[in-house]
Amino acid sequence: MERDNKKIIPIILILIATFLYFVANFQRIAIPGAIFNLLEMELQVSAPYITAFGAIFMYVYAFNQLIMGVLVDRFGGFRIMLTGGIVLGIGALLFPITSFLPLMYLSRALVGLGGSMFYLSTIKELRNIFAEKDFGLAISVMLFLGYCGGIAANAPFVFLMKYMSWREILIIIAAAVFVAVAVFSIIISGIKLPAVNKSVKMRTLPFRLVLHKRHNRNLFSFACCNFAIFYTIQAIIGKKFLEDFCLMSTSKAAMVLSGMAVIAAVFNIVNASVCKLFHNHRVRFLKNASIITFGSLFIICTCLIFNIRTDFVAVIFCVLAANASLTSLLVPVLHLTNRKLVSSTAVSIMNFCFFTLVGILGTVSGFLLNIFPAEKRGEISIYSNHSYLLVFGLFFILSVFEMYKAMKLSEKY
Repeated sequence: MERDNKKIIPIILILIATFLYFVANFQRIAIPGAIFNLLEMELQVSAPYITAFGAIFMYVYAFNQLIMGVLVDRFGGFRIMLTGGIVLGIGALLFPITSFLPLMYLSRALVGLGGSMFYLSTIKELRNIFAEKDFGLAISVMLFLGYCGGIAANAPFVFLMKYMSWREILIIIAAAVFVAVAVFSIIISGIKLPAVNKSVKMRTLPFRLVLHKRHNRNLFSFACCNFAIFYTIQAIIGKKFLEDFCLMSTSKAAMVLSGMAVIAAVFNIVNASVCKLFHNHRVRFLKNASIITFGSLFIICTCLIFNIRTDFVAVIFCVLAANASLTSLLVPVLHLTNRKLVSSTAVSIMNFCFFTLVGILGTVSGFLLNIFPAEKRGEISIYSNHSYLLVFGLFFILSVFEMYKAMKLSEKY
């Protein structure tokens, strides 16, 4: 009983951190994806300036994946959570209270920095609390609750905008973050934290050992293309594309994007379960995923070329969401193909590749959309098939590269 009582305070802190992780995921998807048109109208800028809001978040978030493991091991998970909450709150508040672009970009960098501090720190503290038999379930619950932020970032967010402005909603969310951080700091001041482990330092050797292995490089190339194509659609241009090309209403497009987030959350479990039924031939499963990505983008490009404006594109988006939910397969492959000493480093490098490529694709997509002149409908810019064909043509080329790299993967660990 006494041991269970000692768990209560750390579990409360982890629940608060999970809420902050929820907000980080909300911010990552909602801006600019859910309010692309509104930002264009209010700020009077073109697509590259809007997609930059998503790209800046991704670049900062990606870079921090490389150093966060060391910081968590050195300072402990709870200290990193508190720091992340403060930075996240400042960034989340700054964005809706200004229309000055440099400050808005700074706010996105702060949100990316703060948001990057919850994943590894929460997993570390869960490992300290739960036994091995319960650890996997605890992680699954934490991740699912966090991923619900991506679900809330589209349809629920758009629904609330019928009653208040997007700025008011984001200010309320920022206020909730500060309340959560205040409660967290009060609770944490009453417990004794482990001393700072000064022996933990950043070293280049694990990174060199991981990147030296060709199989790792092939896996990273496949995985980051597979994930980045889906996530750029999910977080940056997908809703705008459904509105412009498929002529969907804002609310219907938001429902599709929220559905994608639900599918992405669920299919990490589904893909792992199905793969297990087939004797855990994970690499074969990854190769099939690359073919699905290629086929999905071929269909979208065909629709753009022949101006086939169909809601079936939304189904393709959902297929890409399910097909990109491969973390439950990729992480075990990395642990099987790398020594325990560097397996965590391998995962951090993969996460870095994920979000760096999302940032690059977000940046490039903005410029590609701007190559052909947009049609103005009131204050809203409607981008042409030619513009979107450039974007999805780039994704299609990446899918060919993804498939090439997937076929080089081997089951012989």
